[in-house]
Amino acid sequence: MQTFQPAQLDTLESILEDASEVALDWCARRSDLTVDEKSLGQFATNVDLELETLIRQSLSRHFSGIAIIGEEFGGSLSDGQSGWAIDPIDGTTNFILGLPIWGISIGYIANGRSVAGAISLPELGISLSAAEGTGLRISSSTPIKRPTAPQVKTMSIGENDFELGPATDQRAQSYREQDYSVVRYRCAVFSLSMAALGRLSGYIEHGCGLWDIAAAEIICREAGLQVHSSEIAPGRYAIDAQW
Repeated sequence: MQTFQPAQLDTLESILEDASEVALDWCARRSDLTVDEKSLGQFATNVDLELETLIRQSLSRHFSGIAIIGEEFGGSLSDGQSGWAIDPIDGTTNFILGLPIWGISIGYIANGRSVAGAISLPELGISLSAAEGTGLRISSSTPIKRPTAPQVKTMSIGENDFELGPATDQRAQSYREQDYSVVRYRCAVFSLSMAALGRLSGYIEHGCGLWDIAAAEIICREAGLQVHSSEIAPGRYAIDAQW
């Protein structure tokens, strides 16, 4: 499958809904979580693993023979290859702490370009999806009226082990000097979703994974934002999505 047909969004949204239900069930019993610190400040739980397994199985069943890359179980998409990129829980630290600022992301890359995706913010009851030319869809509905830029200038920025706090502090200050408020939610999927809904002026991060932006990039483009993304190091990406 080199292209994604808009009619297939229904299937993608259904896969995401199933994963969201499993995640919400775990929210009610966080005391049973098992947590692994993959690297300093980077965590994975048994739920991350369970959700990625579920999503991989569902994608393989409905879209057979397509490459898959995920945050927990890896994989690869070579230059120009088409396939799925999965983040079972972006914002795992928030998830562990009981903060609702986390999300599930499934994006489809065709020939190196984000062309379809779906995101769920389960504890907030929000799901977004889009494919090229569909416009933004919310909660599996028909395309909505395109959001507009927020009246209050608020920029969200990300930091990670590739680009640490001091560098992002400089970026934050540059936006403050342009009369923006600056926020950091430690969840690219959440921040990009809020930008797509017109609740943030935009989001910038350097050094995230492909799974962090594969769905959000097309969702933000279809919402009307200007989006620029690029691979800045092997397996590391920059994204700048703004109104």
